Formats: sequence, structure tokens, C-alpha cells
Amino acid sequence: MRLAKLMMVGAALWMASSAAWAQVTILINKQPYEFAHPVRLSSVLSIAANGGDWYWPASGVFDLNDATAEREKEAVLSRIRELLTEYDADSSTYKLLKNMYTQVASWTVATRVTMPVSYIRARVFFEENPMFPAGKYLLRLTGRPSVVHFSGAVAKPGAYRHSNNAIYTVSDKVKNHPEADRSTVYVIAPNGKVSERGIAYWNIDYGQLIPGSQVYVPIQGQIIGHALDDLNQRIAKLAVHRILPQ
Repeated sequence: MRLAKLMMVGAALWMASSAAWAQVTILINKQPYEFAHPVRLSSVLSIAANGGDWYWPASGVFDLNDATAEREKEAVLSRIRELLTEYDADSSTYKLLKNMYTQVASWTVATRVTMPVSYIRARVFFEENPMFPAGKYLLRLTGRPSVVHFSGAVAKPGAYRHSNNAIYTVSDKVKNHPEADRSTVYVIAPNGKVSERGIAYWNIDYGQLIPGSQVYVPIQGQIIGHALDDLNQRIAKLAVHRILPQ
């Protein structure tokens, strides 16, 4: 009898621990929802699909249990501090690196999950209806953004009104900064895709910027060495994980 009771208690504890392990918490914007078991994207989106005029291309999912993005942010900041020791404090490169340090330090980041977010497509296409395993996630839904976010070697980082801007108009934002790369910028689309796009007269890209995109203007690279080029690439990749202001 005693053994049977112990087995029953053990089974109850195992079931309780299994239920806790399988729990999924999803913050839809700021509202938390709890699921006892792994849940598919379509089921999660059904909760809020009719609650707003959502612009799916600018929506995204972030894994709040994965600290990879936070660690990379700290690594980037540490690398900038190292580079600052290599330049005179009065140089324009030093001043820009210090400004970029301030920009990155102000970013709120979380590890982005590679996942298309569309309620209609999630219901129609199995491959676009992934499962949320146990854990805690942030699902960011937004209406159609009215801005494009600029960072890096720009005189005034921040949000600029979109108004169907083409990529070539980026040159207007960087022409006054002496240390900005004059030939290319990094465009981070709202879905997290990073692309290097031309802005010089010889490689100009007339493609449109998607509302809610980020444009990272790189600092001009060195003639010898690739330290600044490597830093530019790391910051552009880190920008994928930014939680942008709404």
C-alpha cells in the first residue's frame, strides 16, 4: 500500500513537472497568454487577428528565453570600446564610434525567431504555421508603420517619415557625415532580412524601402585592416533583433 501511494505521488509530481515544462507563454504586444502545450502560430494569431488592422510584414516573434541577442549586444559594445582606444579623442572616427556606442547601448533587443507572421498564410500553408515549443515569446503585431529607422553614421539617428522612400534617397541622410560610407548601406527589412544596397551614382539602388525598415549607414572602412567593416556587419546583424518603438 505504501509503495502504491509513493508511486501515485511520484506520478502526480511527474505530471505536474511535465505540464510546467510544456507551458508556453506568449506576449501578444503586452498582453500575456498561457498555453499548457506547444501551440501553432495560427492558433496564437487567431486571438488577435481581428483586434487591429495589422501589417503582417512588420510583425515578428522574439524568444524571450534566448539571451543570444543580449550577449551579442554586449559583445558589440565591448568591441566598440576596444576600437575607441585606437583613435585620437579629437578625431572624427573616434567621435562617430562614441556616437555609435550610444546608439547601440540604447537599443532594446531580444532574440528574433525566424518565422513568417501572417494569419491568412499560416492557415493556408503548413510550412508557414510553425509550432511554438515550451518557452516564453513576444509576438509583436503592428499597423502599417509610417517611418523608416536610421542608425549608424547619420547626423541624426532616429525615425524618418516613410512616404514611399526609395533607397537612393538615403544619400540625403548621410551626405553631411564625413565618416559615412558613400557607396552602400545595410537595409534591415521588417521580416529580419539584411541586404547591402548601393547609394552611390555608380551602383544606386532604386528599390523601395518597406515601411518599418531599418537603414544602417556604415562607418567608412579602413584602407588597411577590416576592423570597421567587421563592426559594421555585426551591428547590421544585431539590428535584426531590435524591438523597435511603436
